[in-house]
Amino acid sequence: MMEFWSKVLLLAVLFDIIFGEMPSHFHPVVWMGKLISRFVDTAPCRYRKLYGSSMVIFCVGITVLLARLLEFTGTGILGMVITAYFLKSSFSIRMLLISAIGIQKDLDSGMIEKVRRDLQTFVGRDTSRLNSHQSASAVIESLAESFVDGVLSPLFYFLLFGLPGALAYRMINTLDSMVGYKKEPFLELGYASAKLDDLANWVPARISIMFLFIASIFSGKPFDSLRTSIQDHNKTASPNSGWAMAAVSGAMSVRLEKTGYHILGDKYQPPGTTHIRKTVFMISVSSFLVIGVIFFIGKIPLVPF
Repeated sequence: MMEFWSKVLLLAVLFDIIFGEMPSHFHPVVWMGKLISRFVDTAPCRYRKLYGSSMVIFCVGITVLLARLLEFTGTGILGMVITAYFLKSSFSIRMLLISAIGIQKDLDSGMIEKVRRDLQTFVGRDTSRLNSHQSASAVIESLAESFVDGVLSPLFYFLLFGLPGALAYRMINTLDSMVGYKKEPFLELGYASAKLDDLANWVPARISIMFLFIASIFSGKPFDSLRTSIQDHNKTASPNSGWAMAAVSGAMSVRLEKTGYHILGDKYQPPGTTHIRKTVFMISVSSFLVIGVIFFIGKIPLVPF
């Protein structure tokens, strides 16, 4: 059984590297989003916090149930392919890195207006007035944060709980991205989603600095990475995102700023396109370190997946 899950992991990684994201009609995360949208569209005007909690319980519960059913497809080739297909949907490496490289190339070409438009789907901030340094900062911050919630966290829960763990995490993260805002109309409706996402990312966010430390040996300054992460991780609004972002700030010796919200590595220089390229390499190394560790630990019989 251990060999089966190791093959599933490797096949899922190959799916990601070779094919990238699935078409939207066949993407499990898109299906998750449609389910959440149905709950949002029928949300009542009263008792929205209770309704939001019920939404989380149902969406995560049905995801775990369906993932468990998928595990009964068997350990043959067909079962392996189906399981790997759904596991791949829980994480994304290729799309993250290619998107960042595309923005870096546009910045190098001076296409700032196109960069601002593209960043609207890449980061959660007003991009209409960002200059080149601010745009580079936004990309680097997103790469660091996405390393945690787009790679490390789903694979961490895959290691602990198998496919149900990976897909349950992806549902939690999707709930947070859709309704977990501290403003109306989601303040109460998304309260449970935001809190559960914070809880789910708490451990992965903190262990992310170990992978980033090792990766920065090849692409940055490892001890500055560790020091800046410890010093500046609490400067972000999120209790989790600051760890990886500050680690990258230190490794690259760059100042990462979201105007009006946070400044990480305030003693460093503003970032440029060179730092985006270096961060892409650093996140690539970190991601494959995670896969290697999960693959190795997953072969140990004491691990329950």
